[in-house]
Amino acid sequence: MGIEDFLLAALLGLIGGSFASAVSYRLPRGLPIGAARSACTSCGAPLGPLDLVPVLSWTLRRGRCGHCGASVSWRYPLIEVATAAAFVLVLWAEEGHWLPAALLMVIAVILMTAAVIDLEFGILPDKLHIAAAPFALAYRWLLDGTPWPALIGAAAGYAAGLALLYGFKLVTGREGLGRGDVKFLAVAGLLLQPEQWVAFPLIAGVAGVVTGLLWRASGRGVEFPFGPALIGALFVCLLLPGNTLGALGN
Repeated sequence: MGIEDFLLAALLGLIGGSFASAVSYRLPRGLPIGAARSACTSCGAPLGPLDLVPVLSWTLRRGRCGHCGASVSWRYPLIEVATAAAFVLVLWAEEGHWLPAALLMVIAVILMTAAVIDLEFGILPDKLHIAAAPFALAYRWLLDGTPWPALIGAAAGYAAGLALLYGFKLVTGREGLGRGDVKFLAVAGLLLQPEQWVAFPLIAGVAGVVTGLLWRASGRGVEFPFGPALIGALFVCLLLPGNTLGALGN
């Protein structure tokens, strides 16, 4: 595994991040994901190839549309750079094994899309859970040599989510998790090793506290989306030694 592998991973990550930014904008608004050309959200002008180069287009145009001059949100280059970093970390964790890394990279794009949508709209779309599930199952199948641990983990994750949802509501009268969070835990169960169910909620809890504090400090109220904390915790666990095919293959 050389520097060229990491450069390729970063390049693929920028492309994946561009896709994630587009889907995270279109999906919650009910816009077509693949049929329509990308266009400026201010003037509606179709974007050409030079407008779609990840990060570089936004930087060269100083964050403005080349057609109408309207400001283009920083969300686009930020998502692209974050996804590129995720791809590099995945390849590093998998020690250059491209097949399992590719599966995790696809999952990373889906998780990035889900996190952005939850931050902006407070929902985790079912379509993204459905999209992530086959790739998550394929990855664990490679890891374990059988699909059953993943399927059992998914059932356990979903059951844990329901227990938290209704248990918290029974005690406080309020729902502590969203329905999308519960379904996400089923997807997490496809990916996590049994022993990681100790670290996963602890990391998610800390990330949730930080997210909540930042959310309140920004004046957005008391209630905040917990999905990004769950997603971040899952990604951290997937990078831990022993969970990856790269670590087990040596």
